[in-house]
Amino acid sequence: MSTSISTSKFDFNKFGLLLSKYSYQVKKNDILAGVLIGIESNYALVDLGLDQVCFLPIKELSIFQVDDPYELLNINFIGEFSIFDINTKNRRIIISLKRVESIYLWNRLRQLDFANMIIYAKIGKPLGKGKLTVFNGLKFFALNSNLPKYYSRTNNKNLFIPFKFLEIKDHFHIAHVSSKLAIFSKVNKNLTIGSVYLGNVTSTKDFGIFLNILGIRSLLHISEIYQKQKGTSIYQPGDQIWLKILSKDIERGKISVTLES
Repeated sequence: MSTSISTSKFDFNKFGLLLSKYSYQVKKNDILAGVLIGIESNYALVDLGLDQVCFLPIKELSIFQVDDPYELLNINFIGEFSIFDINTKNRRIIISLKRVESIYLWNRLRQLDFANMIIYAKIGKPLGKGKLTVFNGLKFFALNSNLPKYYSRTNNKNLFIPFKFLEIKDHFHIAHVSSKLAIFSKVNKNLTIGSVYLGNVTSTKDFGIFLNILGIRSLLHISEIYQKQKGTSIYQPGDQIWLKILSKDIERGKISVTLES
């Protein structure tokens, strides 16, 4: 959907005048300069140089929570707004400041060395097979398999934990992150292949036992145990076992271990 442009009532909007001259059709997701001309309880009124006033819902003010819109806005406030929706039935144009803010923050993130960067993000609400995480107002997605078990189960929304970026999709402004990989990156230099470390048993299964070594979850396979012990039944959660590091998988954030002789 699109809408035509007429001359703005405000002299500052030279871009609006230019669009009008060439009969440009405004579309969803376009970003235009505008001036705020009124504030109501649930929305603000903005002139973008179009043939009608535009509506800025309070929920579209910022990616951060806004308790009082008057703290951010005032009459004659000038800014850039994204066309959020164009309703041809009631001729209402909905715009957003939040989307422009998100685009700028996303572009700033892309300028960083995100591939090797560790961020501390806040655990957000569950979504499908993972959880949303919030970093500097931007939302990323972490699969439960990329979260330590405690964090994948907790509903505590005030936790900040480390994450590494796995994938970024610029077109959709989506990023997948992993806490397990971030934790592994931090302790990797302290894990030496061939060295012996004390591991804490976290659970026992028929196929082996899971242990925690310097915060890294690892599996001691049943075949490794039977070579030197009688079975997994001799271990209980909370037990401590001396283990030798056999190999490290840096890309997946995993280690393989065996019982110390």
